[in-house]
Amino acid sequence: METEAGQLENGIASLRTSLEPYSAWCQDVYGNIRPKVQRVTRFGNEVCAYLRQPPEGFYPRAGIIGFAGVVGLFLARGSRIKRIVYPAGMVAIGSTLYYPEQAVAIGKSTGDSVYDWALQGSVALDKLVRPGKKQDSPSDPKP
Repeated sequence: METEAGQLENGIASLRTSLEPYSAWCQDVYGNIRPKVQRVTRFGNEVCAYLRQPPEGFYPRAGIIGFAGVVGLFLARGSRIKRIVYPAGMVAIGSTLYYPEQAVAIGKSTGDSVYDWALQGSVALDKLVRPGKKQDSPSDPKP
């Protein structure tokens, strides 16, 4: 013969049923985040392995590229935009001098997306500057 559930057991059972949607949501979030965390962890392990056995001349090149970024920081006096653009530009220039093949590959892969963004921006700006023909609204009575 089974005993009746007590007040504590009923309270825990109702708590579990009320929290069940939230636990399912947490499991979905965990399922989405887990592969990304594993990818970042794998990338970190690969970077550590690469830095343990770097190719010849890697550290001097990295030093010069970093120094170019510091020079960009010193040249970027004034506006906040300069403080972002100058160091990034100097690092990009230094990187392209040492790694031209990779720079060309990156330029080719991002060129199309930058062109699409520019085209979308120009179309949006054109719509703002020159509004299109006024369309008749159905609520306006026609003469």
